[in-house]
Amino acid sequence: MTMGATAPTHAQSAEDAAQLSPVTVTGSSDEAIGYVAEQTSTATKTDTPLIEVPQSISIITEDQIREQGAQTLNQVLRYTSGVAPETRGATASRLDQFTVRGFSATTLLDGLRVFGSRDALPQVDAYRLQQVDVLKGPSSVMFGQGGPGGVVNQISKRPTADARNEVELQAGNFDYRRANFDFSGPFDESGQFLYRLTGSGYMSDGQLNETKERRYFIAPSFTWQPSADTRLTLLANLQRDPHMGSYGSLPRVRTLVDAPDGHKLGPDFYDGDAGFEVSDRRNHSVGYDFEHRFNDAFTVRSNARYLHAEGIYRSVYSNGYVDGSNNNLLTRSKGGTDVTMDTYAIDNHAQGKFSTGAIEHTLLAGVDFAHLNSDTLSSSFDAAPPLDIFNPDYHQNIGSLNWISDTNQRQYQTGVYLQDQIKIDRFSVLLGGRYDWSRTLSNGTNLTTSAPTSSATRAEAFTGRVGFIYNFDNGIAPYVSYAESFEPQSGTDANNKPFDALEGEQYEVGVKFQPPGTKSLYSVAAFDTRRKNMLTTIPGCVGSGCQEQTGELRTQGLELEARGEFARGLSVIANYSYIANEYTKDNATPSRPSLEGTTPYGIPKHQASLWGRYQWQSGPLAGLSLAAGARYLGSNSGGTHNAFKVPAATLVDTALDYDLERANPALKGMTVALNVNNLFNKEYVASCYSEDWCWYGYQRSIRASLRYRW
Repeated sequence: MTMGATAPTHAQSAEDAAQLSPVTVTGSSDEAIGYVAEQTSTATKTDTPLIEVPQSISIITEDQIREQGAQTLNQVLRYTSGVAPETRGATASRLDQFTVRGFSATTLLDGLRVFGSRDALPQVDAYRLQQVDVLKGPSSVMFGQGGPGGVVNQISKRPTADARNEVELQAGNFDYRRANFDFSGPFDESGQFLYRLTGSGYMSDGQLNETKERRYFIAPSFTWQPSADTRLTLLANLQRDPHMGSYGSLPRVRTLVDAPDGHKLGPDFYDGDAGFEVSDRRNHSVGYDFEHRFNDAFTVRSNARYLHAEGIYRSVYSNGYVDGSNNNLLTRSKGGTDVTMDTYAIDNHAQGKFSTGAIEHTLLAGVDFAHLNSDTLSSSFDAAPPLDIFNPDYHQNIGSLNWISDTNQRQYQTGVYLQDQIKIDRFSVLLGGRYDWSRTLSNGTNLTTSAPTSSATRAEAFTGRVGFIYNFDNGIAPYVSYAESFEPQSGTDANNKPFDALEGEQYEVGVKFQPPGTKSLYSVAAFDTRRKNMLTTIPGCVGSGCQEQTGELRTQGLELEARGEFARGLSVIANYSYIANEYTKDNATPSRPSLEGTTPYGIPKHQASLWGRYQWQSGPLAGLSLAAGARYLGSNSGGTHNAFKVPAATLVDTALDYDLERANPALKGMTVALNVNNLFNKEYVASCYSEDWCWYGYQRSIRASLRYRW
């Protein structure tokens, strides 16, 4: 996707606010124009203004997604405080791997969890989205099991009451070609029936030699709104990703560290086998989003989704150098899976608004349920032929896979939650609690011995949160909050007692500032986030049952974010993050020193970014927009017990677009655009898990487009 002029433009949107009534879009949040969204339901499942939410949340709007040329969720998150995207570098084209505040985050689509087996897990293309909400910190009260990093909610495009149509063609380096279409509007004059049909297809060479990327999807949606109080939206998607690059890695020597002969492995070096590599995913889904308002006080909502996904994965990947090869031969392994999965998720809740004297309440009560049924055929990870880095052969006889297990897994989660948003004049209190029951059942066959296998894990947990915020007349809003999360884990301790769930908790203080009458939002947040009950090895223990739950991982940090329209035609996004992430509790064993005091790999302590876009409003340059951004990725730790550092990198992005109607009225609706990411083609390593596994970041990406809207 590329940047382009919007209708209305960012500058026009603030000026015309008094004349234009806001377009209400079905779903979990209102459509935002420009870089600032006024409200979202992700934080509270009610339409609460951001300035009244006592928790840090960043919203990436559709305008930002398009103008920055984002195609994957990782790329969408590049200019977001507290987020470390693309932790596995250019392999992020295949999977959405990132951290929020130093921890994993739960990925949602339209408020419902996206979960399942990795090799079949669907990836949402950014062209499908109208915005992405990043709610930072533990969020189990609203969404059930998940890590303490927070949730990232991807919100699908919805039918619109006004007709909007566009087609777009794109081309770029790496033999990139793409076609997009998006048609939306009413079926009838009264606007009772609305539709939207969004689709795209693209093909490209992968960044690594001998690899390629392909994706095709179509996403129809339909809204029935018989009255102002009732709305039903149906959402569907059909997608195929027959090729999605490589998931391999390279050793530290010849990437971060020079070898004696000076030969380096560049960011395009492929460690796999083109004749063996397979990453073929397909999925289809259907769901609904329903809301009915009985009166001004009482509203019910329900949303659900069924998803079927399949994945075929085959890979040859490197594991460092063959001993005695003088760092010339890569030792490699092979593995694969065949996965089929079905997931179902539903969330129902009722909202009531009432007053008790001078106190206003917005009470929310709900129940949600999620189910996964997956079948996974897995191979062992066996040796594959080594690869000569000076004369690589990417079509070797890899041999067949050794299939070792065939497993059916069923996961169930049920949660009930209650929340009260209490408001006394300008002082607001957010109280929430939830109880969850989680169950995982696995049954299968060990194909090596033909023996049946089975396991069962159960967990239940209460999580809560509380927040306080005061909204001054001048737009300043200080707040303080506490929130919890939980994550079930399998296994038993020395007494054969099932392990308790991982627990997350966060204390946060911050200030938000939204100057009255402006389209800008500033925020500062300081936080202390912890993951507890982590498994550690009992010192001196031999045999089974040698783990206990005494580990802890902690993040202390600071985030600053500013976004908005600061002058007519000038939009800016700026942020800075300080993430001090380390293990605070761990056991030492004879074979392994304690992790205490060390940092997980791939998490920079310092990150900062700045993006600005200017659109000329008049004169000979009217219709032209220029944008530029810089991203600073601080150094991060790599290797066992932080054995080395991965250097920092600064990347520059730029974009421009031009409304061709300004040059010739006959070209009304046509826009040309250009996006260049990593403008100076900075060669950098994103992270290193170990001496043997490092990942290069993205090289320079060039995308040109022609879009027609009517």
